[in-house]
Amino acid sequence: MAAQLKKAPSLPRRLLYTMFFLSTSALLLVLFYNDGLTGEWQSSLHQAFLLSRQVKTYPLLHGPRICPSRRPITLLLAVKSHISNFEQRQAIRNTWGKDRLQSEQVVRRVFLLSIPDKGVGPYATALNSMVMEENNLYRDILQWDFQESFYNVTLKELLFWHWFQDHCMGSIRYVLKGDDDVFVDVERVLDFLRGPPTHVEPLYMGRLFVNTFPVRLWGNKYYVPWSLYSGAYPPYMGGGGYLISNKTIRLLLQASSEVLLFPIDDVYVGMCAEVANISARHHQGFMPIEFNPSQHPCIYWGVLVLHRLESNQQYLLWNFYKSQGHKCDNFTSQLGL
Repeated sequence: MAAQLKKAPSLPRRLLYTMFFLSTSALLLVLFYNDGLTGEWQSSLHQAFLLSRQVKTYPLLHGPRICPSRRPITLLLAVKSHISNFEQRQAIRNTWGKDRLQSEQVVRRVFLLSIPDKGVGPYATALNSMVMEENNLYRDILQWDFQESFYNVTLKELLFWHWFQDHCMGSIRYVLKGDDDVFVDVERVLDFLRGPPTHVEPLYMGRLFVNTFPVRLWGNKYYVPWSLYSGAYPPYMGGGGYLISNKTIRLLLQASSEVLLFPIDDVYVGMCAEVANISARHHQGFMPIEFNPSQHPCIYWGVLVLHRLESNQQYLLWNFYKSQGHKCDNFTSQLGL
């Protein structure tokens, strides 16, 4: 009896085998069907994007009057920000995003926002009221009448190009586009722009990605179905920020009439750049790694754009560079950086 029981699988083991089989089967079904119609429409965000993909114009709710300017603006810091990220915007205003006049070079900032998504319910009115007060206080917000979502960030790119051409094409020379979790060494960016003209116009510079492909894993933030895009992506800038000239914006806007909206904003810019025959240029100052608070701040000395900082980390890095940044030259030379 005992020997016979040992030969037969126990009930828990049978259940384990059954669960393994079912889970494996479910995974295979997801992998096989995530490119079909069922997979494409499982997400309401994907559905909303596909249904509104042809719409490229939305009303402007708030717009700063920074152009025309009494002095030509050398650099505009255009920061894409979620409407709820007030602390991030405030940290940028108080640190690297300050308006300034430095060596005859004028730097201004603007934040790119839309309206709250339906998911926040009754908080939408409060958020809109807060943004109105914020804009009345700082006059640095561009806000359009479409809902905030990951797939709508591309609209901020396109609508910013329209706004720039209509209001600032003759007043601003360069634009640094970034997310609200980046840290920008504006002084080094200005040093680059005032130096010998080593860059080729039209300027499109940052952390360059080449020979990359869409993510096909359902549930991933960057998932793209085959029916939406196949093949490799064109060269594009990623990592939270890139630098362009006013001429580049004009060409990108012209090319956008031939390019369908795409849910990943950085890739969409690359698509428009390809159509406009704009060469993408890599610059090592656009850091290929994210900020790590456990690392010594001097590790990031010399970086133009650093990604993934929380609002308190913006202050910490800014204050360190202002008070002790002079020590970083020796630190990095000892490390061979």
